[in-house]
Amino acid sequence: MITRMFVISDTSSLTSQTLINYIISLGKTLNIKDTCYGLMVEGDDDVIENVTQKIREKFGADVFSKHRAYPIGDERRCRATRGGGARPGYYFLQEEYKLLPSISKVLKEGKFRTFDKKKKKPVDVDILKKTIKEKV
Repeated sequence: MITRMFVISDTSSLTSQTLINYIISLGKTLNIKDTCYGLMVEGDDDVIENVTQKIREKFGADVFSKHRAYPIGDERRCRATRGGGARPGYYFLQEEYKLLPSISKVLKEGKFRTFDKKKKKPVDVDILKKTIKEKV
């Protein structure tokens, strides 16, 4: 089981209810929680990955997702059992949320570039040993 957060950009006309309805229409067995920033969705690894891909295809740059380290309702994160206040990591999520409209705009306009990663050749073992001997 994994948990994934789906954050809806505030410049999007998409609502969390629309996203919930779409996920339900996929007919998968999932646990879904509506939040102030979007949704948390929990389920089997392969099901979550499939749902994530479908959401990306349907909603594009209006929805962003990331893994969540804790399951929904985990007492280590739940404000009710921790005595209130923001959960750990919330303030970082809040800062990320502020960037989403700009990221969404760039993605929708196609004003981004991808870079080919050049595979670096591994260091030759003899050269590595020689360098270590020289330094030590």
